[in-house]
Amino acid sequence: MRVLVLGGGMVGAGIAYALRNESDVTIADYNSDKLQRLKNELGINTLKVDAHKDPLAPVMKDFDVVSGALPGRLGMKVIKEACKAGVNLVDNSFLEEDYYGLEKEALDSGITVVPDAGIAPGLSNAIVGRVAAEYEYLENIDIKVGGLPERNIPPIGYKVVFSAIDTLDEFTRRVEIIKDGKVIETEPGDGLEYFFVNGLGSLEAFYTNGLRSLLRNIKAKNMSEKTVRYRGHIEKMKFLRDIGLLEESKIDVNGTEVVPKEVLASLFLKNLSFPEIRDVLYMEIRITPTRGKEEIVYTVFDKGDLKTGYTAMTRTTGFTNAAFTRLILKGMIKEKGIVPPEIVARDLNSFNDVIEFLRKMGVTVSSSKTSG
Repeated sequence: MRVLVLGGGMVGAGIAYALRNESDVTIADYNSDKLQRLKNELGINTLKVDAHKDPLAPVMKDFDVVSGALPGRLGMKVIKEACKAGVNLVDNSFLEEDYYGLEKEALDSGITVVPDAGIAPGLSNAIVGRVAAEYEYLENIDIKVGGLPERNIPPIGYKVVFSAIDTLDEFTRRVEIIKDGKVIETEPGDGLEYFFVNGLGSLEAFYTNGLRSLLRNIKAKNMSEKTVRYRGHIEKMKFLRDIGLLEESKIDVNGTEVVPKEVLASLFLKNLSFPEIRDVLYMEIRITPTRGKEEIVYTVFDKGDLKTGYTAMTRTTGFTNAAFTRLILKGMIKEKGIVPPEIVARDLNSFNDVIEFLRKMGVTVSSSKTSG
């Protein structure tokens, strides 16, 4: 089966690595040097494509499934082009638009689109969807997740582990949560809480725009998603926001027009990559069903792989995308149209297949149930 991976960055490389032994993988990117390196390292096919400028449907149509790993700003284009090409898509771009707006196009094209197929949103959705399939209603859903350097490092306790511009988008996009059965809007960075995790130390968590399709598809009294960072991070990010460095409107700087947010993203990528420092991915999902007082807890604690060089974010995001791509290749996802991970996970075999594939790739998803 032929798979096209759109984007040769950290996540795209992880997808290709995970699928290369089972499928005929081609990775597409605009950077020739990056493509040559990936070809040499992984033994895969490569294709030079500028997703910002080039039409994608003519390229997509020659493949059985497309795995999207491009920045969020290209997410809607990728889905539209997949509809034109009539090819199934698994995508983990952090797009701002509502992909359900393309439901009719996907259905008319007869394709399956699995959006938000990363770690969170993505694997987090699948876990919530699987638990929800066992209960008529859920009382509380608390999702905490973050990619971090293995230790708290200056200046903001963070290293770039995926698209820098998408990272900054978390601090500007409106946030919706469910409280007392109602969807309410709050600000990114609100809901601040502190907690401690063995092996990481003192952490904080705050609201970000991570629930997305869960708001539509899951019944719960209370539900929220929070980004995890080292303690003190949100205060510094709010300072950058307050002085205008997260603005998306152009400003004049000595006769040159620049977008502050794009400048900050470039500085993040240049100065906060820290290739010598290992990263970790921590996710904790706590779900309280209405029946009884038990609490269901899922955790992921992954570290960058020193042998392959793949970061924890590459592994957890890219390998999750690959896991859903495999479901399509194996004909396990029957639904057409927009089919988020929580819908896919209603099928126990599909959910178990994803978890088992991640385990084989070295990413362990732990679960437990406690009684109150």
